[in-house]
Amino acid sequence: MSEGFAPPPRIPLLQLCFLAPPADCRAHRVRQGQIDAFVRMVPLTIIVNVFAALILAACLWRDVPKAEVAIWFSTLLFFCLARWARVARLKHDPSYALRKPATIRTILPPIAFLSILWVLPSVFWFQQIPVYDQLITVVVLFGMASGASVTLSTVPPAALCYVAAVAVAGFVSMTSLDPVAIPLLLPLFAALLTYAVLWNAAQFAGHLSATIELQEKAELITLLREFDASGSEWLWELGPDLTISRVSNDFADALGTSAEALVGVSAFQLLDPHGRIAPVSAGMRSIIEALRGSRSFRDVAVPALGGRAWFSLSGKPVIGDHGRLLGWRGVGSDITATRLTGHDSVTAARHDLMTGLANRLLIRELLEEALLRRHVGHGGCALMLVDLDRFKLVNDTLGHEIGDELLCEVARRLERVAPGPRVGRLGGDEFALVLTLGHSRADLARLAEEIIRVLSAPYRIGAADLNIGATIGIAVAPTDGVTQEELTRSADLALYSAKDAGRGGFHFFAAWMAEQAAANRALESDLRSALKSGELSLAYQPIVNSQTHQVIAREALLRWNHPTRGDVPPDLFVPVIEDAGLIGQVGNWVLREACREAAGWEDEARVAVNVSSAQLAAGSVLVGHVIHALGTSGLSAQRLELEVTESIFLADDSTTRATLEQLRAVGVRLVLDDFGMGYSNFNCLVSGAFTKVKIDRSFTAAAARPGRPPERAIIESILTLARGLRLEVTAEGIETAEQAEQMTLLGCGQLQGFLFGRPAIPPAPAPLDRVATRPVPLLPHRPRAA
Repeated sequence: MSEGFAPPPRIPLLQLCFLAPPADCRAHRVRQGQIDAFVRMVPLTIIVNVFAALILAACLWRDVPKAEVAIWFSTLLFFCLARWARVARLKHDPSYALRKPATIRTILPPIAFLSILWVLPSVFWFQQIPVYDQLITVVVLFGMASGASVTLSTVPPAALCYVAAVAVAGFVSMTSLDPVAIPLLLPLFAALLTYAVLWNAAQFAGHLSATIELQEKAELITLLREFDASGSEWLWELGPDLTISRVSNDFADALGTSAEALVGVSAFQLLDPHGRIAPVSAGMRSIIEALRGSRSFRDVAVPALGGRAWFSLSGKPVIGDHGRLLGWRGVGSDITATRLTGHDSVTAARHDLMTGLANRLLIRELLEEALLRRHVGHGGCALMLVDLDRFKLVNDTLGHEIGDELLCEVARRLERVAPGPRVGRLGGDEFALVLTLGHSRADLARLAEEIIRVLSAPYRIGAADLNIGATIGIAVAPTDGVTQEELTRSADLALYSAKDAGRGGFHFFAAWMAEQAAANRALESDLRSALKSGELSLAYQPIVNSQTHQVIAREALLRWNHPTRGDVPPDLFVPVIEDAGLIGQVGNWVLREACREAAGWEDEARVAVNVSSAQLAAGSVLVGHVIHALGTSGLSAQRLELEVTESIFLADDSTTRATLEQLRAVGVRLVLDDFGMGYSNFNCLVSGAFTKVKIDRSFTAAAARPGRPPERAIIESILTLARGLRLEVTAEGIETAEQAEQMTLLGCGQLQGFLFGRPAIPPAPAPLDRVATRPVPLLPHRPRAA
């Protein structure tokens, strides 16, 4: 820290007397201290006033109508008790103190009223009492005025009001005793009392200011320690109205002005004079929101000077008694250079520890800087998000150490393709490039292709030869966004679109992506409501014996009937369930509901339920759900089939295998769905965990057509394998009698498709001819093909 605040000037007379607003945070604290001291003296002043009023009432009692004296004394006593009650409530009720704090406006009217009460006896009754009592009255009044110059002096306007009124009452009373002394004593006594009030106030305020200064230094040390900002270059201070009250000279120099010129300037005007930074910078918006919400903030980096510099700011509100905001105090520094290169905490906080690339924080700052510069006509701004394909497989199969080395090599390749601090790692296997040279879309497309080519080249990590790929999403300002958040969101949507298209390519952002994302968000919201309101249901598609066409099982399929959307297609809402992380919740509901409904069927057909990889990854949790569903429904474990796809074996996960073993031990039947379409792991069949395989509809439809020997050969090989392993086989997608006949001739024991019935709600336990949606001709009985 290069410098602190200069010693504060003495409090001006107008400010001391509450005739000018406090100049800074310390002056606010001094003023609040004056008021608090005044409030603390209220009980003592009340006791003195009541005691003096008793003496005065005794002097008046014999010669003045007793009713008048009683009314005067009762009014004064009631008023004093009311003030005492308010002080007690201010002390013991923080919420009341916050709603109705003691201020100069709440102090002066009661003091003025009390002063008037002391004037009344001199004006109306002084001439009615004997000389001896008159002398006592004058002594009491002058004593009260003199005492008030001390006890009330912390708030000079109140003290002077009380002293003036009581002193005038005393002088009026003395007129009848010695008219000659009045012109001589009145100016002298008034001057002495005024000087006493102001001198006492100045002494109190001076001592209080010195005490606060010591407290501020201690608070400043605490502030620096709290923010870990011992290397900060600047100090700054705001008043409660969020205007600058004090700044260090270095801060002013960094802004190209003087510290005096900044006093009184709004913090918002100082941070964002032209209103250009806040729309772009998330950091600037967070500071503005923190200032408005009286919340602390720490090490928030914001662009300054039109994006040419970066400042790191930390601050906290100064809170007085009863939660009143007195101002703000904080520290700051210029991090323009150190955030990019260096060895301090500022640099470390902005770089990825493993790869050395810029991290998410620095990428955000670089993007904000590029947007600001583009706004004033200096360069362009585009963002590329690069996601690695098949990286998770490397991590899962070879371990995280190999994965980390692979990420470091990816980082080196990216820096060679696009050198400079614009390359960063956002986390995991996602990287980012901030481009600022005004590239055309054709240039960006060529760069994206080059990145994909370079990252897709083989890697040699230790003894392993690795192959991964890359998918890229691209957003360009200002077409795709004018803020950091908008541009990042657009690049994200472009990346998701490229992934959905098959990976290994790149997509530029297009407006329809945002519309689709908005539609998916709305669909997700409706889906969450549907889970609570019971809009989801199950439909069941029959699986029949290929020879007899008797229903031997039914597959549970999720359906959603929305009050306004109607029947929502599964291919529309199932991906939303997966993306929203609801697959476990929905899957467990399907499991419970399918078991419950199957237990009430008239026949003994099995029920098939699809289980996702996410559910399998839960391990024993899924096993527990299965046991609970069977137990509560009363369904036999042998009547439950759990269908999984080959993709669960991609990572060769021991947890998945252990879960399958536990499920088989429970007694449920395990079915390998879509066999032959993906990662055909024959070892999983040899293990004996599965009792059935299902041939995907794409093979059955093709094999039934003439001239498609490859598909027929695949089906025959699957059937041969299944017979050898004693596995049942179901052919999916049977829609015509010809397909059913061909699959039966090939030796498929079970058939499933629209020919035998569309998914129905609820499942019909009646014979097949009432389940199917159209008449199904019975096929002649033929022996299994060899």
